[in-house]
Amino acid sequence: MSLPYAPPVPPTDRFAVELPGPSLLPAHVTRSAHGGWWADDPGTVRALLVHCGPERLLHGDPARLDPAVLARYGRGQFHAPERFLPLLGRTFTHLTPWVRVLHVHAERPRPVSRHTAAWVRPLGAADEAHLDRFARRSTTAGRTAGPHWTAETWGSHRALAASGFAWGAFLGPYLASLVCGYLVGHEHLDLAVATDPAFRRLDLALACVHAATAAAHARGLTPTWSAPRSNHASRALAEAAGFRPVRQELVHWAGPALTG
Repeated sequence: MSLPYAPPVPPTDRFAVELPGPSLLPAHVTRSAHGGWWADDPGTVRALLVHCGPERLLHGDPARLDPAVLARYGRGQFHAPERFLPLLGRTFTHLTPWVRVLHVHAERPRPVSRHTAAWVRPLGAADEAHLDRFARRSTTAGRTAGPHWTAETWGSHRALAASGFAWGAFLGPYLASLVCGYLVGHEHLDLAVATDPAFRRLDLALACVHAATAAAHARGLTPTWSAPRSNHASRALAEAAGFRPVRQELVHWAGPALTG
């Protein structure tokens, strides 16, 4: 369900220190003007839900959050303390846990050839059509066509293209590989990476990550990388790009909401 954009997230002690991972979500909502938040009392926050794309961040006292309110934000992945699990279980038909590994850019990346690096450039507003085509080529059978998953936290291909936080490798007219800021905080840039299946194993994703990490450092942002623990290909690419794991996080995919 698409809900109206809310004003910037009300300040709480929970978000006073920005760490790699879901704590970037409040800053990203403000930056992207996509998503929003729900609070039991915006003046004195005792329960807070921040949402953007498929991401949901819960904070505070679960007793202050009614299941009927929470149900509006279903079919997403929840970052929440363990105390919220009974509430999530009462609200949704399915609650699937999975572990993701959070990485931080810490070492010199494996180099790519200058020829490959030359195919990479920042995306701009005029690249919306390239993202549309990239999404169509990446859509698997049986999946409803729509924005590519890398654009879900920006709301549209147009917003992602114009964000200033996307880099692509172009082979002729094709956007072959894409790296973007999935979540952009005040101090961190969490990257999302995708490559057209027809152009894999050409070091294009690694070349895009080189460009993205260099731009992030130039802006005073620390690049981060989040990957499911079971996604060995993503974690291998992160290692090649100079990222190192710093911690693991338990995430719960929830939905749809119970009815009646």
